Amino acid sequence: MQRRHRKTHAYMWKVLAIFLPAMLIAALAIRQHGPTEKSAVQLEKPAAEAEAPAPKADE
Repeated sequence: MQRRHRKTHAYMWKVLAIFLPAMLIAALAIRQHGPTEKSAVQLEKPAAEAEAPAPKADE
């Protein structure tokens, strides 16, 4: 009985060794490229932009 258990255990590890990476590759292949959410909306300008003088349109 113990030998049968070992064979089954080894077989299941081989199945998982093939199945799990295949699932990961498939998940990466079918996922959407690019952001899936809208970009964040800034409520205020960053401090560096707020303090810097605005460029003149005449120059």
